Amino acid sequence: MRTINRRTIKKLYRDAILQVFGTDDKDLDESLQEAVVSDIHFGDEAPGEWSPDSVLEIYCENGIPNATDVFYPQDYGFEGSASHNSESWADVDGVVNLMLEAMQRPERFHHEPYNSAVINIYRN
Repeated sequence: MRTINRRTIKKLYRDAILQVFGTDDKDLDESLQEAVVSDIHFGDEAPGEWSPDSVLEIYCENGIPNATDVFYPQDYGFEGSASHNSESWADVDGVVNLMLEAMQRPERFHHEPYNSAVINIYRN
């Protein structure tokens, strides 16, 4: 079996990020929708050149949440426990890998934060 096309992985991550972090409201998701188009790059072609050996390099400065943030609802006058973006990024990986399984593909992928503004995607 041939290796899966990396454009497919890019599309799967775009869709998964919108599914996990989006609200299904076009206006509220506008910056996220723009970011998944402009801020997800193939690792060896990414302008930052942070991790050229990664499959994808995702920039988290224009709408895509990074994997290291923690949201404390109390800081904004809400009740509830802290929310960790790392948990949501695990969900993003899960959606991508579930779609690959549905496509009967053996490949699996995972994210690794590079810093507070860059996430890299690697093949398992």
